[in-house]
Amino acid sequence: MNPRVQAILEVKPYTVKVKWTNGQTKIVDFSEFLAVEREEKHPLFSKLFDLDTFSKVQTDGRTLYWKDLGEMLNEEGAIIPAAIDFCPDVLFNFSKEI
Repeated sequence: MNPRVQAILEVKPYTVKVKWTNGQTKIVDFSEFLAVEREEKHPLFSKLFDLDTFSKVQTDGRTLYWKDLGEMLNEEGAIIPAAIDFCPDVLFNFSKEI
């Protein structure tokens, strides 16, 4: 198992500098991913194109996420806000060590 996000150190347009639980500091660059999503016009991730929204990234001590950008059904079948998050293993493997 790869390390998990320990802390967000810096957020710049479409990049997040992350300290991982193994002590490494790496840059997670979302620009390529978002470019593909923009081209495919994926509505879920399109909210992350907005730099103000992107800058509101958070961590739960495991991964990076953006609160209430998505939607999901609760047990009663009602649509409720949901976070957009990413697999921490994918983030770690595709981030660049600095």
